[in-house]
Amino acid sequence: MTTKNITITSKNQITIPADIVRKLQLNKYRQLTIHRRGDELILKAQPDLEKQLSDIWKQLPKFSGTQTNSELKLTTNEAWKNKSL
Repeated sequence: MTTKNITITSKNQITIPADIVRKLQLNKYRQLTIHRRGDELILKAQPDLEKQLSDIWKQLPKFSGTQTNSELKLTTNEAWKNKSL
C-alpha cells in the first residue's frame, strides 16, 4: 500500500501524485469512485472502458490486424467511409 500526503484546495479539489497516476494508468477521462469508511476516504479507479472496448473491437474479424488505438480509429473511419461497417 502506498501512502501519500495531499492537500485539499479551496475548491475541495485534490491532486493525485504523478507516480500513482502512471502506475494506475489514469487519464483525464478515467473516472474514480470515492468511498468513505469511518474517517477514511478510499479512491478506486473505474475500469478503463476505452481500453476494454478497443480490446473487444480488435477481436472482430475486420479489425483483428489492428494493434494500436490509432490503427483501430483509422480502420474504423475507413470502414465508415466505405459503408462496410
